[in-house]
Amino acid sequence: ILGGELDLRRATFGSGDGRGAPPAGPNALVAQLDRLQVTDTMALTGFRGQFALERGLEGNFEGQINGGTQVNGSVIPDGERSAVRVLSNNAGGVFRDAGLLRQAYGGSFDMTLRPVGEPGNFDGVLDVKDTSVRDAPAIAALLNAISIVGLLNELSGQGIVFNEVAARFRLSPSRVTLFESRATGPSMGLSMDGVYDVEDQRLNMQGVISPVYLLNQIGGVLAPRRGEGLFGFNYTLVGTAQEPQVSVNPLSGLTPGIFRDIFRTQPPPTASSSGSPPVVPETNRPEAPAAGDR
Repeated sequence: ILGGELDLRRATFGSGDGRGAPPAGPNALVAQLDRLQVTDTMALTGFRGQFALERGLEGNFEGQINGGTQVNGSVIPDGERSAVRVLSNNAGGVFRDAGLLRQAYGGSFDMTLRPVGEPGNFDGVLDVKDTSVRDAPAIAALLNAISIVGLLNELSGQGIVFNEVAARFRLSPSRVTLFESRATGPSMGLSMDGVYDVEDQRLNMQGVISPVYLLNQIGGVLAPRRGEGLFGFNYTLVGTAQEPQVSVNPLSGLTPGIFRDIFRTQPPPTASSSGSPPVVPETNRPEAPAAGDR
């Protein structure tokens, strides 16, 4: 395939498992697409991939998120559909170009998506290392609410560094549902769950912010979730991503982590059919793009 566009939102590939008689010639697929539409708001442009077909669609690919940040990845069979792993050396660029978080910069990006439910729906696991966030309205509103001036200055300067960001989520054509997520660094720790509407850029989130996480995490073994320190503040974020309405419960800051869930509503339920993400074999794991690639 040497051009054109493919829309995965409307694609129906049937239920074949790749075990039929092979076609004449090499049993492989080479694709060079101008655009691969994944969800309503996310596409891979300049898509290039090479796949074997013996066990189903299996191989490696590369492309740009909505014409921006370079990513590469791999596809492996997962039941009657395919699971995907995506890598990049610019996590902030992936978030910005995907329209998820426009104030993130740098870091390594590793995401696994496993198909679930209707076409275009995936359960995912995300792992990001060493990224920073600058001038993010939601975080600024949180820091204002708990009056941490030093972190506000840090946010407006070089940014707040998060050594680790991890999440379990459901990706659908128009929204992201966070079942559980955390972002931790020396300055602060954040946990979050809820729903983000990608089209309208509106969010309905809740979690805990733990200041001075480097010290606060010492008592984190008593916290109900990873990414939360011994002491932290329960918060909610509702409204647009650019101007969120923030609510912080000051009493939760006086409550040790083991009792903090009494201030929190139930997070979004995890679909029982999601299971664990598939493990991409070492022989099929692509390397991240070289430093400086976009």
